[in-house]
Amino acid sequence: MAFAVVVWLMAGIVAITRHVPAAMLLVMFMFYFVGFYFTRRTGSAFGMLLLIAASLMSIVGMKNPVMLNIFRDGFLLGCGVAAVTIPTLYLLVPAKTKEKHVDAPRAAAGHHGGGALIRAVVLTGLCFWLYAVLPVSDMILAIAAVFPLIFPTQDEAFAEAAERSWATLIGGIVALVVLALYGFSAHFEVLLVLMFTVGWGFGVAMMRGRMSASVYQFGLSVAAVLVATALTTSNPEVAMVQRVFLTLIGTLGASIAVAVLDWLLLAPASHEDGYSPHPAIQRKKFNREYDI
Repeated sequence: MAFAVVVWLMAGIVAITRHVPAAMLLVMFMFYFVGFYFTRRTGSAFGMLLLIAASLMSIVGMKNPVMLNIFRDGFLLGCGVAAVTIPTLYLLVPAKTKEKHVDAPRAAAGHHGGGALIRAVVLTGLCFWLYAVLPVSDMILAIAAVFPLIFPTQDEAFAEAAERSWATLIGGIVALVVLALYGFSAHFEVLLVLMFTVGWGFGVAMMRGRMSASVYQFGLSVAAVLVATALTTSNPEVAMVQRVFLTLIGTLGASIAVAVLDWLLLAPASHEDGYSPHPAIQRKKFNREYDI
C-alpha cells in the first residue's frame, strides 16, 4: 500500500514538472537525496520505495509521457492485487515454520548526509543514461542499477551489483529456454504453463539455492520481462542480449562510481560488530541471512 501511494505521488510530480526537464531533474534529485538519507539514517526500506518510484516514474515521464498514466495505473493495480492475493494465499497455504520474522533495521555506519549526497548525484547521472538508452518496455531492469547504490560500503555495493548481474544473466538464460520451448507450440496456454514452472523453480531456489534469495527473486522478474518484451520484437535474441548488456553496464558503472567517490570524499566506516545489511555478506560472516 505504501508503494502504491508513493507511485501515485511520484507520477503526479513528474506530470507537473516534465515540461521543464531541468526542474524535474532537480525535484527528482531532492527525492533521491531524501530516499538515500532516510534509508541510511534509519535502516528502513521505505526510502528504497521512494527511490524506485521516483526513478521509474521519471524515466517513463521523460521517455513517453503518454505511458506515464498507464504505468502508474499498472503499478496501482499490481499493488491492489498483491494486497488481496498474498494474505489469501497465506490463509489457504499457511507457512509451516513457527518462527516469526523480527524486523530490526539498523542505520548505516556514519556519513549519512555525505553518502546520501554522493548516491543521489550518481543516481541522477545514471538516470540521464537510462533516459537515453532504456526502452520503456524494459524499465523494470532499471531497478538492477538502483539497488546497489543503497548499500553503505563498497564491499556491499559490489556484492549487490554482483547479485543483480547474476540474476540478470540467470533470468536471461531462463527466458531463452522458455522462448525456445514456446517456439515448438506457440499457444498462450503453453506460455502460461512455462512461466508458472519458471516461477515455481525460482521459488524453490529462493529457499534452497546456494545464492541469496534476492538473486532468484529478481531473476524471475528479469525472465518475465525479457519473455514479454522478446515476443514483441522480430529478433528476440539480439534484443535480449542488448538489454542484459545495458543492465550490467548500468549496475556495475553505478557501483564503481559510488565506490570511487566514497573513497575520495569519505573516510571508511563500519559497524563494530561486523554487521552488514547485505544478505551475501551475512552468509559469509554468520552462515545465514538476516542475522542481527
